[in-house]
Amino acid sequence: MDERRSLILVHSPGWQDRADFEDIAARIEKMAPDIDVFIADNTSVCSVTRKRAARQPTLVFSPIRLLTFRALRGKVYQGQVMTKLTEMERLQKAGLPVPAFEVIRPGCSLSPEQFGPYTIIKPSYELSSWGDGISLERTEDVRYRDPAEFPEGHPGRMGPMIAQRYIDCGQPMTCRVLTLFGEPIFTYLREAVNAPVLDQLSPPYERTAFLPIDQELKISSTRDEDFLELARNAYQAIPEAALQACDILRDRNGELYLLEVNPGGGTWMFSSPYASAYRQALGTDDLTAEFDAFSVCARVLIEKTRQEAI
Repeated sequence: MDERRSLILVHSPGWQDRADFEDIAARIEKMAPDIDVFIADNTSVCSVTRKRAARQPTLVFSPIRLLTFRALRGKVYQGQVMTKLTEMERLQKAGLPVPAFEVIRPGCSLSPEQFGPYTIIKPSYELSSWGDGISLERTEDVRYRDPAEFPEGHPGRMGPMIAQRYIDCGQPMTCRVLTLFGEPIFTYLREAVNAPVLDQLSPPYERTAFLPIDQELKISSTRDEDFLELARNAYQAIPEAALQACDILRDRNGELYLLEVNPGGGTWMFSSPYASAYRQALGTDDLTAEFDAFSVCARVLIEKTRQEAI
């Protein structure tokens, strides 16, 4: 008889709906009777759960980092908090198509040959999100700013700013591919419709000039294999973060660029605080349907538990 194993799914209130993990657990129990599935609360010690799970080899999965809960044994996959700079360096080192970037330091002078005519300025601070602190400048105008020069609350006060080559997509667009251990489980493609041409605008540039935010948008899910394959490959750069939300651009020549994978894991889009907005935008009541997401989650968690539980 095969050795029994434990799988602990760590639920974080406010970040995921516990019912999602209960659904996945039920699928695993049907597909893999050799695996005992436990659901732990990330805000609690869960003494009974962790003692029961520790009777046999264990694997732990938490979309975000572990908080109060700690398993007594087991291989742990959890969200990884890291600076944007560290994340970009790891993606680049893995040979992924990351736009050219560098830290903006005193005396910084960017090469137009490397960065092109426009450059994205973004914070490296790991807790910045949703476009906070991002701007677009002419490459020739990019200069170092002392952290104290940024207004209160700006992420530039918390860490260095990064210059990143602006990817000209024609019409602004971005594709998010959510993966679990590299397997796509959700996509969200935003494409601007009739956005202003950048060359027709004057500095300072609003975010709507280069991010598909607050514009007339075409929103859809996608099965474009190029997007999905790049997201699969991205997992290997930061494999300790099981849940990754890969943000991908396609330039006007058809080339793909990977911006980030959001390894912190606060991207369980099926029941995050933004889930209702995703459902409305995509015109669906079930965000899991396109990829049969919870069946995919069950399958890959079974595979990982059998391979790596300790």
